[in-house]
Amino acid sequence: MNPEDPPASPPQPFLTSIPPTSAQAAAAAEARRYTRAFFDPLERGRPLPEGRALYTEPRDEQLGASYVYDPALVLAINVALATGRPLLLAGEPGCGKTSVARNIALHQRWDYFPHTMASRSQAQELLYEFDTLRRLNEAQARRRVRDEAHFVEPGALWWALAPRSAARRGLPEGVRVKPAEPPPGLATSRIVPPIWPPPGYKPFASAVVLIDEIDKCEPDVPNDLLEVLDARRFSVRGRPVVAEDVRDHVLVVITTNVERDLPGAFERRCVAYRFPDASPGWFATIGAQRWPDVPRATLDGLEERLRLHRQAARGRDERLPGTAEYLDAVAAVARLSLRDGSDATGLDAQALLDACVFGKQAQLAAAGSAGAAE
Repeated sequence: MNPEDPPASPPQPFLTSIPPTSAQAAAAAEARRYTRAFFDPLERGRPLPEGRALYTEPRDEQLGASYVYDPALVLAINVALATGRPLLLAGEPGCGKTSVARNIALHQRWDYFPHTMASRSQAQELLYEFDTLRRLNEAQARRRVRDEAHFVEPGALWWALAPRSAARRGLPEGVRVKPAEPPPGLATSRIVPPIWPPPGYKPFASAVVLIDEIDKCEPDVPNDLLEVLDARRFSVRGRPVVAEDVRDHVLVVITTNVERDLPGAFERRCVAYRFPDASPGWFATIGAQRWPDVPRATLDGLEERLRLHRQAARGRDERLPGTAEYLDAVAAVARLSLRDGSDATGLDAQALLDACVFGKQAQLAAAGSAGAAE
């Protein structure tokens, strides 16, 4: 380095060093300049303005059944599948990170394995859990204790990477063991039983794993997942488990609210996408897809009030209401026929809706302050 050169600026975290707006614009411009070889929501969805695409699973009203894809997000999904890297989704709470994974699984007819992290979560629970109490009870009741594998319950990553091994609880073929099953609600086929499996579904063909809110757990958890996500291998009570070749793809989707920085080694192993701030009309567009019978003027009015609450929350350094709150408000308006103004009793339902949906953070903060004052 030349002594006269200015000192290098310190490295910035990857997720915050790329302005979402520029990344968004670049990806949108390139949206049609590559082959969507692995994922294209337009295969079963329909196009929307500005290169967006909508996919809705028929007769399914659960979270993630309907999703509006931005061209930049579609590109990130294809890059993750092409490289075999995890897809790290960053953004404020309520922006739609969590529902992406399930919608991809529904669109692709893939298995789906979600797992939500908590403050005490460990990396091991994504692989397996060991029933120590049941093993102890059996040891006290029997003279001969069965192999430890009988007390192992496979987790989301094990089911996705090595489903046959997971079903045998890690024991070799030919050894008698009660087959393990994905817990109810874990696999996609168990989430939507009325419409699953749809035409074209192939068991074990591919899978989507959702690791939700990884920034809530301890900082060492992402590092503990490095070898699993990199080499696709791990050990269970001393028995090695290697990813099986029964699946074409395993897409690991990881979400973060960016409440704390993730380890650099972990970020470098991911394909990252940060949800940008919603452009004008974005919330109303999503509301129109979910509730087509609600007048556009009503949707625009709700979006305007949402933006006012977001601005106020930003000034108070509170969590911003987002897509989830907006859709809740639209659902309330549609199902309760809410209108502006007060009724005969003097109740202004629309104002109360704003307070309990868009402004709930302010209400709870005010209640906490009042309680502390007393």
